[in-house]
Amino acid sequence: MTPRKVSIILLNYNSHQFTYDCVDSILGKTASVASGGVDYEIVIVDNNSSAADYEALKPIVGRGPTIQLIRSRINLGFSGGNMLGVQRADPAADYYYFLNNDCVLRTDVCTQLAAFMDSTPDAGLCGAQMFSGDGSRQVTFGYLPTLGSKILGHGFVRSLNPTLYPSVRQVYTEPLQVPFVMGSTLFVRASAFNLIGGFDVAHFLYVEEEDLAKRLLLKGYKSYLVPQAEYVHFTGQSTTRNYDIEKEYYISLFHYFRKYHTWLERALFRAYYFIKNGRKFRRDPIYGRLAWFIGRGSPMRESLRYRQVIN
Repeated sequence: MTPRKVSIILLNYNSHQFTYDCVDSILGKTASVASGGVDYEIVIVDNNSSAADYEALKPIVGRGPTIQLIRSRINLGFSGGNMLGVQRADPAADYYYFLNNDCVLRTDVCTQLAAFMDSTPDAGLCGAQMFSGDGSRQVTFGYLPTLGSKILGHGFVRSLNPTLYPSVRQVYTEPLQVPFVMGSTLFVRASAFNLIGGFDVAHFLYVEEEDLAKRLLLKGYKSYLVPQAEYVHFTGQSTTRNYDIEKEYYISLFHYFRKYHTWLERALFRAYYFIKNGRKFRRDPIYGRLAWFIGRGSPMRESLRYRQVIN
């Protein structure tokens, strides 16, 4: 039987040491084809890092013959950077594995997830179980945003439909269908990914995983957690939380709402998030600024994508 081909795509943004550690874990944990593992390649996209960080990253191609490094002259964000990687990936790949560079594999994740996808025809994407750097188990999936879950709370809607809202805190030992998988590890069926046109590059930093799962679901493909596969995520090594970053989240979130919800639903979402942030402005003025930004409609023209230095 011909081994399955997996194109692993990593983004690097001023964090070359994490990229080295991630690649080393892939090379160390993935079984050879002769031992029953997958055939894989690693495509690293440098997303307009500093010149020094990019230079420090260059020797990584010497780690193995299946590694290639490409550089974008602008920061394309999560979706755009990964789509650039797809352009350079093997067109015959069966699966794409979009893996954050600040992750290391604890098990042979590529072989495990490929085997699961092979045996689960309705799976469009799946993810491994996430752990933090201290070894603690982390939440690996979430819920697609709905008015009911925001207004009534996830606990209440879970009591009405536990299948649609499985507990994110429960420890699972068998594969589980979930609403969406966290974006640090997205193992996607290439044919399904290509069918929907890949990532929506209008999402610059956030909500990409929700949007991907939603569009796959609309085509009949489901998302799964495969807890037997495990990885460590050293969360948030490439971004710093600040007002501009917080704005970016709402830009992406309301882009999602515009795609899948009616104008009335969007108005109610806007009111919900306006009140949610506005009532906390005395704790931190940033919440008042965010409330005003949401009240103005979270305009995409203010995205960080339009404030870049070309290298």
